Amino acid sequence: MTIWIGRIEPSMWLEGPWWQEVLPPDVRLAVLSLGVRRLRPEDLERAHAQILDKVEALDDEGVDVINVGGSPVVSVHGRAGHERLLEDIAARTQRPFVTSLQAETEALRAVGGSRVLIASPYPIAQTEKRVGVLEEDGLAVAGHDSLDIERNRDIAQLDPERVAAQAIDLAKRHPDGDVVYLPCGSLPAVSVVDRIEQATGKPVVTNVVAQVHACLVRAGYDRPIEGYGQLLRSLGSDRRADALVDAPLAG
Repeated sequence: MTIWIGRIEPSMWLEGPWWQEVLPPDVRLAVLSLGVRRLRPEDLERAHAQILDKVEALDDEGVDVINVGGSPVVSVHGRAGHERLLEDIAARTQRPFVTSLQAETEALRAVGGSRVLIASPYPIAQTEKRVGVLEEDGLAVAGHDSLDIERNRDIAQLDPERVAAQAIDLAKRHPDGDVVYLPCGSLPAVSVVDRIEQATGKPVVTNVVAQVHACLVRAGYDRPIEGYGQLLRSLGSDRRADALVDAPLAG
């Protein structure tokens, strides 16, 4: 039986190829876009205002789980705003759902992370905001680095080798960190997750890998996926699945 993930994609630059590289053949995507071009406050606000309409559209289509992508979008009004968004989504659908920010923080904890290293493509201010969001959620940030890129198209066209080099260098500079976190769904990172883990000795959480994991857990998928890091190899052995599915507001 095919599992359908209803994906609300933040960028107008399709992130689907990274998902399709990771997803097994019996999991497919139904995608709606929020049309973000640049990581600017006005673009993020405009995208945030569309979320609930997109949720209702995917709910009407009968997908198995709804994923609201774009951590900068869902957290544009801070942690309190994200909590309000979760309540609003829960009022619009009875289907399991998860936002990108939920998925990422769940993933960091699932691999045992408590001192996070953020290797970010984002503008510096957006990366610093992510530091604050994680710390509000009880996760310490041991170090961070930004490529300072505003345009999603430019992020999507990065060489994965540059992505890997940034993450590996950050881990070398901050040996006290215990998990490497690569935010942004546009980032071409899934192909280098295993290599970063091998080079650093630390688990790696990327935006796409975290969201794939969160969606599959909520859809009841219980087989490991190899080749994309520790988190997806844990599928099927993750005893958090029932708790995630039943958690209030977690989808």
